[in-house]
Amino acid sequence: MEQTKIGGSAAVRVSGLGKTYRVWRRPSDMLLEALTFGRRHSEFQALADISFELPPGSVTGIMGRNGAGKSTLLRIVAGTLDATAGSVEVKGRIAAILELGTGFSPDYTARENIFLGGMCLGLKYSDIRKRFDEIVAFAEVGDFIDQPFRTFSSGMQARLTFAVATCVDPNILIIDEALAVGDARFQVKSFDRVREFKRRGKAILLVSHDTNQIATICDRALLLEKGRIIADGPPQKVSNIYHEMLFGTPQAVLAPRDQISTIPVAERSQLGERTEQAEIKELDDGSVPRLPPTNGSALDTSSAASRDSTPTAASSIDEPALVPARAELHPQEHRYGDGAAIIEAIAVTDENGQPVNRMQSLGIYNLVCWVKAKVDVGPLIFGWLVRDKRGLDLFGWDMQTAKCEPVPPMRANDRFKVVVRFQANLGAGSFFITAALADTNKHKHDVRYEALEMLIEGSPEIYETSLINLMPKLLKVSAAVDETP
Repeated sequence: MEQTKIGGSAAVRVSGLGKTYRVWRRPSDMLLEALTFGRRHSEFQALADISFELPPGSVTGIMGRNGAGKSTLLRIVAGTLDATAGSVEVKGRIAAILELGTGFSPDYTARENIFLGGMCLGLKYSDIRKRFDEIVAFAEVGDFIDQPFRTFSSGMQARLTFAVATCVDPNILIIDEALAVGDARFQVKSFDRVREFKRRGKAILLVSHDTNQIATICDRALLLEKGRIIADGPPQKVSNIYHEMLFGTPQAVLAPRDQISTIPVAERSQLGERTEQAEIKELDDGSVPRLPPTNGSALDTSSAASRDSTPTAASSIDEPALVPARAELHPQEHRYGDGAAIIEAIAVTDENGQPVNRMQSLGIYNLVCWVKAKVDVGPLIFGWLVRDKRGLDLFGWDMQTAKCEPVPPMRANDRFKVVVRFQANLGAGSFFITAALADTNKHKHDVRYEALEMLIEGSPEIYETSLINLMPKLLKVSAAVDETP
């Protein structure tokens, strides 16, 4: 397969891409097959029917477990590996960082490798000389410019590799896990450069296992599994499916998965509506207790029914039933788990125990979850997570990490309630709560991603773009005549 140049709006167009490797059990089998013309190899399909387009000015993230085919896909798009089937069409110059030190010689100095790496990426010697100072300044290796590349730490190698690849001013930038290496300051500089490339209309293809990285920088995400694209859509949604793939039990998904790439938007909305109505109907039998005012404890777990009571009998509950509002079941929720115990309902209440859907920044509130055991189940760990609207994790807490006692073992149809008090140290905007149940070995029973949306009304004293609220108080402004910093 050869790359071809294309017109139109796409910077990269991948169509029906496939890659199959021949595998021989022993080196001698390869020779015997060539001499006897008898097949002695097996075939491994690394990629199958991969198709997508990468527009200019966009960042597409690729996720997947080890062996899913991510690096193979990038190598084919970069032109360093041939495909078995399909085609890759590109528009403009490609710069690829496929692994640490791509195109560099370990025995050459950093100075020599800058020229070597630049020429491997298609630059002329004179062009590299013009950009040499910029590369050295970005990589911050000036003191070691004449030291052999092999003596560099992994972070220094990453800085130099990234600096050379991005200073050639490519139309298409391909990065395979390179942003995961290096110190925090380098990662900030790298993210800023990727954003700058995006603003200038460059197309970026990025592989990462870090869902926060994908959510922060990407406009779109692809999820690969066994060489095929199984999800294609917004990074937040694809990250949820990836998390389920890593930690869930595929044979026991609690709610229908949102098939991002195959179900039209209208049908997805109907699917979410049916799920929401079914859950509200289940809770409308009067079996879910009303939350009373809390006593100020950080965590309160209490059984909603005795172990011998009928779960749907309202008489077994001492308090009036509360049917959760429709607003609490977010249509974008992604849910999975084995279903041994489930989170029936989620709400946020004020200090008087009244459900709210709008909160004040810095206000005190309670997260309340009603839990039911479907079968006899051992000790349970409850946890929750707060994300922003792009899917970036802002806060996470669970009973095990906080050194709280787990919920005691439950019998089938037992219910209990979890109340966690928190301060809304958030800026203005929409935030999403994820709640989860697991056993003490972190096996997931029920995970409800983005189940509840929080609307925070911000403070006029802080920037509107603030995600958090640190409660700043100006203490002093004075001439520092007699003070040293």
